[in-house]
Amino acid sequence: MIESIDKFISRFSRYILAIYTVVTIAFFIYFPISILYVYSVNDVPYFVPEWRGFTLKWFIKIFERKDLIMSLQNSLVIAVFVTAVSMALGIPPSFYIVRGRGRIKNIYLLYLMIPFIVPWIIIGVGDYIFFWFLHIEKSLITAALAHITYSIPLVVTILAPRLYSLDPSLEEASMDLGADEFTTFRKIILPLVFPSIASSAIITFAWSFDNFIISYFTLGNELTWPVWVFSVIGKIPRIMPVINAVSVIIITLSSIGIYLLARKGLTELF
Repeated sequence: MIESIDKFISRFSRYILAIYTVVTIAFFIYFPISILYVYSVNDVPYFVPEWRGFTLKWFIKIFERKDLIMSLQNSLVIAVFVTAVSMALGIPPSFYIVRGRGRIKNIYLLYLMIPFIVPWIIIGVGDYIFFWFLHIEKSLITAALAHITYSIPLVVTILAPRLYSLDPSLEEASMDLGADEFTTFRKIILPLVFPSIASSAIITFAWSFDNFIISYFTLGNELTWPVWVFSVIGKIPRIMPVINAVSVIIITLSSIGIYLLARKGLTELF
């Protein structure tokens, strides 16, 4: 009797959780995205519940705003730079955390936790004061440096669990068969951890490209895409449809990229 009740509760809870998850994802994620797609081709300059016809003029107007194009370019440059540096500086410490010992390892683990515990606005204000104290003029470089301080822990957090799961006997077998350390790393370890490396690179790029809070406090006169949106929304008439159009392009390109990577198995998190 008790077992049947437990099974009923477990099954009922599973159904409730499934319904809640589907409704939440559909309502708070896909429904807003679908609205973006609709209003990006709706011939109306404001958010009104009215369909006035299909148009692509908002996509054309993207290229008429040089400040918008420049903000996208700045976001892309920062994201690429941050991703490259974070991967270069994040992969070696990941191996050290998994296989190293001593106090330095514990200190580094504490450093990794800080960006995930401290609110981003505090990190942004701290970076602002730091650059002001050193008399460093805010620019794209200062924003990129601020992004890197958060991105490195992100890379290590994604990559380290995969390294923990590696079977040491694979390396031992490779060495026993005559392979040196570099060959073992290139032919054994790297293929096994590459999906996690690719995943951390994608997430780091997306986070840096989309970051607003830290960028807002560390940028100078040159704006990134999120900061530009914040600076013009509500101030420039009829700008929302253009923002919708850019958002649709970003979402579409990101979805295509994730789909292509998923087919190759590069986005699998181990």
